[in-house]
Amino acid sequence: MSVDSASTSLADVSLSGDEDVSHYKSNRDDASNKTTNTMGNNHNNNPENELYLLDAPEIQKVMNSDIAINALLTRLKQSLLTCEEFTKFLRKKYLFEEEHTDELSKQYKHFFTTTNGVSSLRRMIHEILEFDGKLAKVKQSYLTALQKMYDEISALLLTITKMRKSVKENSRRLEKDVVDSIHTAEKAQGRYISLCQDYEKVRMADPSKTKLTLRGSRTTKEQEEDLLRKIDSADLEYKQRVDHSDSLRHNFITRERPRIVQQLKDLILEIDTAMAIQLQKYTIWTENLILNSGVTVSPFDKPQSSMKGYANAVRNEKDLYNFLNKYNTSSKSGLLLNKNLIPVEYKKHPSMSKRKNSVSKAPPKFAVDPSRNSIPKRILSTHNDSPFQPSPSSFGTPIISSKSSSKYPSSNTPISSTNVSGINSRSFIPLNPPPKPRQSVDSFSGPTEKHTDNTTTNNGSNTNNRNSNNFHSLDPGKGEDRIPSISNTLASIETEDSDRPVSYLQTDARMPVGVQNNFKTFGVPLENLIEYEQDMVPAIVRQCIFVIDKYGLQLEGIYRKSANVLDVSKLKEEIDKDPSNISMIIPSNTHSDSDIYLVGSLLKSFFSLLPDPLVPSVIGPELRTCISIEDTKTKKNYMHNLLYKLPDAQYWTLRSLLFHLKRVISNEESNRMNKKAVCIIWGPTIVPINEEDPNDVNYQIASMEVLLDVADQAFEPE
Repeated sequence: MSVDSASTSLADVSLSGDEDVSHYKSNRDDASNKTTNTMGNNHNNNPENELYLLDAPEIQKVMNSDIAINALLTRLKQSLLTCEEFTKFLRKKYLFEEEHTDELSKQYKHFFTTTNGVSSLRRMIHEILEFDGKLAKVKQSYLTALQKMYDEISALLLTITKMRKSVKENSRRLEKDVVDSIHTAEKAQGRYISLCQDYEKVRMADPSKTKLTLRGSRTTKEQEEDLLRKIDSADLEYKQRVDHSDSLRHNFITRERPRIVQQLKDLILEIDTAMAIQLQKYTIWTENLILNSGVTVSPFDKPQSSMKGYANAVRNEKDLYNFLNKYNTSSKSGLLLNKNLIPVEYKKHPSMSKRKNSVSKAPPKFAVDPSRNSIPKRILSTHNDSPFQPSPSSFGTPIISSKSSSKYPSSNTPISSTNVSGINSRSFIPLNPPPKPRQSVDSFSGPTEKHTDNTTTNNGSNTNNRNSNNFHSLDPGKGEDRIPSISNTLASIETEDSDRPVSYLQTDARMPVGVQNNFKTFGVPLENLIEYEQDMVPAIVRQCIFVIDKYGLQLEGIYRKSANVLDVSKLKEEIDKDPSNISMIIPSNTHSDSDIYLVGSLLKSFFSLLPDPLVPSVIGPELRTCISIEDTKTKKNYMHNLLYKLPDAQYWTLRSLLFHLKRVISNEESNRMNKKAVCIIWGPTIVPINEEDPNDVNYQIASMEVLLDVADQAFEPE
């Protein structure tokens, strides 16, 4: 393939595929024709005039000199280096743009995926992020053009490099032939001159003198004849060498060198022209990318579909109106009124109206409202406090409950004591009494028992044989609607011999109105349990966390070592029979490590028996998306968003559990439970299985690790 044909074919390849941008080139050519530049003899900056620059006498003088080949080889080397550097740039930019395009087309899909029934702000953000995908599609053609340019320039660089090497080797070989022939002629000339000088010496010598040689003595005449023969031979060789060198040099200068110079000039112009064309293509494709990106972001035919149009379509007031107006629908109208805020209407009991005069003379009495005898709400935390011990500000004078509800009769008697008269009818009975409960019993037992005896004497005429203890009530209703007296409770505590801490759930006080006594705790949906207890976190969870925080944080292998299965099953059955048996979780003062392991196993069993895991299965697809995110910060933000979507029951329960597990991890040096061990145990317990691969436990462990990492960010600190 000749240089001209190669140049033509490469130019055709370089210009192919550019019909869609030809109008840009024509506009630029029109603009460039109007621009003039003064160079040398006022030549216009016109390609037609520049063609004659190489025919100038000063250029022809250099082209016909001996330096022409080396100069052109150096110039061609510079063009090749320029081509190679531009090729490296194109490759680097292609890789960068390809990576950017891939990330641009993927990352926006991980955010604001839900648009149904949400605010216009969220929908508009989703629409604006969709432009990233559109811009990525626009950039795909740009990437294709860069790849094509890289391939073409790489092929051009390889071809020109091979041709330069071939021309250089040919020129070096021809020059070497000429130089070698000249050196040979110079040697022949030296021998010829040396023989002539010897001949002159022999002629000037004494004719009668002889010369001794290996062949014997020779006379002067014989020496002259011998030298003449050698001179004739050297002269012939000398003449042949000179003629040969002159012929090679003449052929090299008149034929070979002009041809080599022309080849090198054509190669230089070919690669420079091809590079100029590729540079034009690069600018055109870059212009197309910018223009198409602008049209994508702000289309001419649909201004409302532009990025700015979507941003202007946000209606914050209307969003807030629609959100609040949902509570006027029939399904949510019941939420407008909080039943817990309805005040209690004061009504005088009929039995008390008959004894109006006697009541005014008797010591003051009070009655505990059983409907208020519920677990106090804890909105924020279960840390550093028993979940069953209310703050002092929420209650009056503490009342000590009995040890076990099964040891007292179901009948109740009114409570009256001068020592507890400050407690009103809305006070809660605390779940855990202050320290040293027996001292409190001693302080209350005397007056309380005395008043109970008086009450019994005053009501002796109205006996009731349904109960063996002969307790009498001010309420004429059924016996199961009454609550036990404090005197009976304290007396029972005093007579029992046990060192287990006391919980108010051990008393015979009735459960809240409308709740069955045998309401199950295990295997019940978390929402039902929360509704039953009227609290944010189930009582069993708070009680177990309290026990582990107090007795088990330093215990080696907590949650890793399991308790006896029969003991766990028995404790579960007792709690399912009567929710007040949760108090059995509290260990005695002489407890062993196995008692604490039993509480840990019970807590794990509670979460594993939930009908739906603590982390609901409905967010499983979004959870898998979260785990697939590589960037740590983005993954935590995504998980934070998922936790924000959880229902209240799962949200607050998960919060208490995570902060508790972080406290377990913080004691790693003592309990040998690091973050990985905790995730291996609790991941399969509270995280739903991977629907795509049910045997993928690593997915649940990884989800648990992210939950622990994002806990401080997603929840209010304890």
